Amino acid sequence: MKPKKRRRAGGSVSRINLKDVAAAQPATQVLLPFESCGGVKHWVMLAIPVLLTVLYAYWPTFLWMEDAWRNEPDYSHGYLVPFLTLMLLVHRGDMFPGIRPSVSYKGISLIVLAILMRFAGRFLYMDFLDAYSLLPLIAGVVWTLLGSAALKWSLPAIGFLFFMIPLPYQAESLLSWKLQGVATSLSTVFLRVLGQPAVSEGHVIWIADQRLLVEQACSGMRIFIGVAALAYFWAVMVKRTWVDRVVLLASVIPLAVFVNAIRITVVGLLYQWVSGEQYRHGIHDWSGYLMIPTAFALLWGVKKFWENLYGPVEHLTARDFVKSTG
Repeated sequence: MKPKKRRRAGGSVSRINLKDVAAAQPATQVLLPFESCGGVKHWVMLAIPVLLTVLYAYWPTFLWMEDAWRNEPDYSHGYLVPFLTLMLLVHRGDMFPGIRPSVSYKGISLIVLAILMRFAGRFLYMDFLDAYSLLPLIAGVVWTLLGSAALKWSLPAIGFLFFMIPLPYQAESLLSWKLQGVATSLSTVFLRVLGQPAVSEGHVIWIADQRLLVEQACSGMRIFIGVAALAYFWAVMVKRTWVDRVVLLASVIPLAVFVNAIRITVVGLLYQWVSGEQYRHGIHDWSGYLMIPTAFALLWGVKKFWENLYGPVEHLTARDFVKSTG
């Protein structure tokens, strides 16, 4: 009689097939370099019909945006946004992750979202919603053709296109109204510090018996949008931590309000010495021209100050330390 084999506690032991385990593991996404996916000619031939389709479908929207760029000073920077977007892509070219060899059908969801936004914009007479649908459309095309990794790489540049689209009228009016009030109050404080008998009533500053009206065009909206676009551009361009980028973006609102208040203060002081309407008109216009480069210079100063205050930390291993000490 053969002796029985002892069975381990807990039941029988089953064999594990390593091939089955490997197959059960989620496969990593294969990404191919740009050169191995048909070359430049292949992608140019693929991009031309896509661009022509977008131009045909969005031509009225592009005309609406161009009209705002041409006639509204707050959005005159819109002509530069597409070129700066290409510059961002070129700058981030060394971080390009690669192209997915197959089509990513999940990207169609963003294209469908863009189509729904267009329908809503048409039926609700919201031109801005039609324009904003460009962002998910471009993101969806990139996701579908190039993959999710390429989408993450291009998102900062796609987000920058937001600054070429005029804000909704309600949002623009509300923001402009708030900026007017803050600029009026801050300018009144500056004038008092400089010894002027200034009193504010709403959006009007009384300096002795002279009335200085802070109109909507002087609310600082142009500075705010321009500085915000530049801060976003710098935040993407610089190779710093996300904290540094947040600090740069957070400085936009106080910096725009400060520069606009300085402009109103200077105009109020010069109006005390200049009485001619023609000269006052020139002071008003030239102060508006100078406030944009002034705001850019201050933003650059904030950027350099923060970089010098918190420089990047260099991590050294023990071997690097020994080599550096000789």
